[in-house]
Amino acid sequence: MQNNQKILAIEDDPEVLALYKSYLQKRGYQVLSASGALEAMNLLQSNPDTRLILLDLNLPGMSGEEWIAWYLQQGKQTPVVVASGKGDILTITKGNNMTAALTKPFHMEELQELIEVLLADDWHEQVSVDKKLH
Repeated sequence: MQNNQKILAIEDDPEVLALYKSYLQKRGYQVLSASGALEAMNLLQSNPDTRLILLDLNLPGMSGEEWIAWYLQQGKQTPVVVASGKGDILTITKGNNMTAALTKPFHMEELQELIEVLLADDWHEQVSVDKKLH
């Protein structure tokens, strides 16, 4: 299944980044990878067709929280999967329908399922329907 959807993986641990990349590429995704916040910002701006962002909270130069704040200011509608071993991960993603949380360590299958849900074509519609219900 070649879907060629672009995913930006932001992770400061080169081994984890390599794992994400090989796993997602095997599943037909195009993977952009960044090991720091500024590099990720530049990649995102030069790749506006990115469909999903995989974000680690421990980034050199800027915290994941600050990165998300910057990202939301861009007004983009690309979902962000926040992957972290930190306990406060849910407070960051709570109430923000553009983000989902994965607590490390997690299985790559969990990541795959989450990506499939977030990349489903009707995902935005489901979210807006969701909002109307509350």
